[in-house]
Amino acid sequence: MTVDVIQSLILGIVQGITEWLPISSSGHLALTQLLFNIKVPVFFDLILHIGTLAGVIGFYRTDILKILKSVVYPRSLNAEEAKYYRNLLMLIIIGTIPTAIVAFSLRSLFEFSFYDFFLLSVGFLISGVFIFITKFFKKGSKSIGKFDAFLIGIAQGFSVFSSISRSGITISLGMMRQIDHYQLVKFSFLLSIPSIIGGSVFDFVLMDDAQLSTINDIHISSYIVGFLSAAIVGYITIKLLIDIINRGKLYYFAYYCLALGAILLIYSML
Repeated sequence: MTVDVIQSLILGIVQGITEWLPISSSGHLALTQLLFNIKVPVFFDLILHIGTLAGVIGFYRTDILKILKSVVYPRSLNAEEAKYYRNLLMLIIIGTIPTAIVAFSLRSLFEFSFYDFFLLSVGFLISGVFIFITKFFKKGSKSIGKFDAFLIGIAQGFSVFSSISRSGITISLGMMRQIDHYQLVKFSFLLSIPSIIGGSVFDFVLMDDAQLSTINDIHISSYIVGFLSAAIVGYITIKLLIDIINRGKLYYFAYYCLALGAILLIYSML
């Protein structure tokens, strides 16, 4: 189905807001499409995700550059910085491996969760419970260890289920592990980069002829508007979420996820 500029703007804004806030971007995109009775091509979905990827890369561009320098040209950094960023890269790799295993193993099982109100409700309720639990944990001060990175990577893999929030489940688990909030948020967002890139490449490679033929059904202007709105709104949303976490208010999002999950559950039973 053709997606016009207004629809692409709305979908881009929804993607930008919900990709980083702990309320599930995939779940909200699926819900938006169900409510407006549209089904966007896989390629358009990829463009939206690449938009939010651009936003997080832009936000953490300094850290990403230093990670690259720590490997390619470590002498450009002081010894302490080089060691920190090499360790951060190692933790990202450790977290990415279980993410890939879990996501690819469960992808076909969870694929149908995008098109069913009952299954959407289940994911939102799971996200809400995880986020709500963080209310009972004091602010941590622990550095991220290898085991923490592994556990967070597993959690991120389960966000392949449409309405389980990637940021919600990874940050919540990290808070339960008493990890310092500053380190945790940065790690969660940086960990999303290989996940989004890998998932996007995987989706594109697996597109069949029918899906490839729909690429030209959408005008280039709609792709551009969707990409830019997702990138800009996503960048702003990252700043917002960091401020919310610093104020210890992440659990507020649990009420939204639980309420939305309950509404969808009731609706699916009518």
